[in-house]
Amino acid sequence: MMDICIVSHSEKIAEGLKELLSQMAAGVNVRTAGGIDGEIGTSVDRIIEMFDSVEGEALCFYDIGSSQMNAEMAVEMNDYQNITIVHAPLVEGAFLASVEIKVGKSKEEIIASLKENFKEKA
Repeated sequence: MMDICIVSHSEKIAEGLKELLSQMAAGVNVRTAGGIDGEIGTSVDRIIEMFDSVEGEALCFYDIGSSQMNAEMAVEMNDYQNITIVHAPLVEGAFLASVEIKVGKSKEEIIASLKENFKEKA
């Protein structure tokens, strides 16, 4: 089953979203990299640790600015072929993807659904 990775400037946002997804799509593995030492920010090293823990494929959602840049940098630095960074709203996108993972949709189907629902380049 595909994982969901959350990159947020806030540990509380990342953990809160993980809690929401765990209840709404039980069984989908949600990984987080939020905040830096209890403060606001993102860390490429923490994102790399999160990506390294993914055994199969994962869709990665991010909140703002440098979280996207750091997630993309982590992918480029380590040539992660199994991580797909998704350009969709953090909460709504991760929620939709988690539910669709739970019902067995493929990565391609989920990305198409995200594009349709959010009119973004997912």
